[in-house]
Amino acid sequence: MTASAQPSIDGTRLTAEQYLAHLDADFEGLVAAASGDLAADVPGCPGWTVRELLSHVLGVYRHKLVALRTDAAPPPRDDEWGAVPEGGDVVAALREAYADLRAQLEARDADDPSWSWWPPEQTVGFWQRRMAQETTVHRWDAESATGGPDSAGDVPDDLAADGIDELLGWLRWSWDDAPLDDATGQKVLVATDDHSWTVTLGRTDVTVEAGAGEADALLAGPASGLLLQLWGRPGDHAVASTGDETALRLLRERLLMATS
Repeated sequence: MTASAQPSIDGTRLTAEQYLAHLDADFEGLVAAASGDLAADVPGCPGWTVRELLSHVLGVYRHKLVALRTDAAPPPRDDEWGAVPEGGDVVAALREAYADLRAQLEARDADDPSWSWWPPEQTVGFWQRRMAQETTVHRWDAESATGGPDSAGDVPDDLAADGIDELLGWLRWSWDDAPLDDATGQKVLVATDDHSWTVTLGRTDVTVEAGAGEADALLAGPASGLLLQLWGRPGDHAVASTGDETALRLLRERLLMATS
């Protein structure tokens, strides 16, 4: 089972086995971090407690499990996907959903067709990648709720670089309902130690190319810190930000549109 045929912009894509290994480690880290105060606030998710964070992840797992079992868009539910009966154990429910989802992700090849919300990639491999990325960021969230952002463990370098690649790839989904009126083709170079992407910002479209081309602005830092900053997580991520302020602002705005 490999993910070699799965797309990425700068060759960051991991194998299915690697995604599942990261997923296992981050899931256990998430549960371990949530073993304390479920009422603690989550710095990276304003307004959420740890319990609400776990409920969110539970809902994500349940929703994707239905998608993988049916290869179709999951139908609406009468309640929230992450709902737990009053007095129920959200951690136990999360473990049960994870076990089922994990089995589905392992049982199928990355190239097998499956519905996803991302039109260019309707495969099981999309979900192997997405669930690993979803879980690692929320593991960081749970750990930061315990001891603050600076206490949370880094995202592993290979997974973090791939998470940046995934997120920047979403920016290429063109839109015209909320144009970036100040965008005139400004370029931002996004770079880690081993990977780089040149983002060109148009009024209603964005292009992302591998490699370091000429740019108006730069975002550069360690892969983990850069990923977390792009996802709007608080803390000192050691990311350098230089160059044209308009280009940097437009990139932040487009990222917010893609992730909200």
